[in-house]
Amino acid sequence: PHCYEEIRAALQLTCNLCVGNHAVQGAAWTRLYPKMVTTLLESTDKQVKNYVCAILFHCTAWVGSAPLDEILSTTEGKDIVRTCITLCQQPNCLEWAQLFIEGLVCVERFVAVFELCETSDTLVYTLLDALSEKLSTTPTPSKKQLLGELESAVPVSTFLYLARLLARNRDHIINMALGQEVAEGELTIRVLHLLADVTGLLEHYTRITNNTPFLECVVKILNDINSKKPIKFDKSKEEVEPDGTFAIRKELIRIITNMSCKNKIHQDKVRMLGGMQTIMNHCVVDQQNPYLLQWSIVGLRMLTENNQENQDFVRNLQSSGNFNKDDMKKLGIQDAEK
Repeated sequence: PHCYEEIRAALQLTCNLCVGNHAVQGAAWTRLYPKMVTTLLESTDKQVKNYVCAILFHCTAWVGSAPLDEILSTTEGKDIVRTCITLCQQPNCLEWAQLFIEGLVCVERFVAVFELCETSDTLVYTLLDALSEKLSTTPTPSKKQLLGELESAVPVSTFLYLARLLARNRDHIINMALGQEVAEGELTIRVLHLLADVTGLLEHYTRITNNTPFLECVVKILNDINSKKPIKFDKSKEEVEPDGTFAIRKELIRIITNMSCKNKIHQDKVRMLGGMQTIMNHCVVDQQNPYLLQWSIVGLRMLTENNQENQDFVRNLQSSGNFNKDDMKKLGIQDAEK
């Protein structure tokens, strides 16, 4: 319809004028927020909604933005944010909706956005997916120009918050690893997977990779799981049954591995907490769950790298007969003795 063409043109012009111009942003915000923004986001025209999200992005994606504080502190604003998160859902994700939500995350508003989504699993999952996408995707030159200094990294406060959330939900992880159903299980698993990814970005998030209390929490969770449902190292592969819950153990071991890489304090901490023996218990040849074995091997190598005490620990376990030395050599762990 002609009316949509006119609305699109007006919104596109407004969007263009808002780029880097705080005065225009303030004028546009005063005239459009909240009623006009809410109405336009209910449009059946995707391009209209996309341009509205673009205006929201330019008005809020910078530190010190007054519209940013307003949109996250008012009922109308929170409803607008929720609507924009729904517009990030695949397969019909709007590019500017995604950028708007990323912008909120980059200016350290993730916690506020997460909390206003908590009543809807779908919104929380979409928000975490957007966060994961930002971590795993190399930004295009145009996106770098749009986000500017905000594009450098997601603030570490985001992941420290998620680490605390995971610690509070430790019983969820243990119960799911034991095969039990948990009401908020999917959320916890998504957070666990995200933190496993983040701890692998050693150069970018040292405050999370060096967070010893978080490491202690993860090691204790893995120990608790293994004590309640142990994996015997000397099982033949025919005896190891397919077990989807092994993916939880794998992600816990992945976090421990990442956080112990070239970090002697953490290497020693894992040994003192009994985590090395637990990880060695997971070195089981299992065709159904190959990544568990692989990450266990990598984990032991990270834990013994340049650490004589941990190398001696592995050697003593082998000599005491607690583990089959030949099998350990087949798995490549004999390097720990050298």
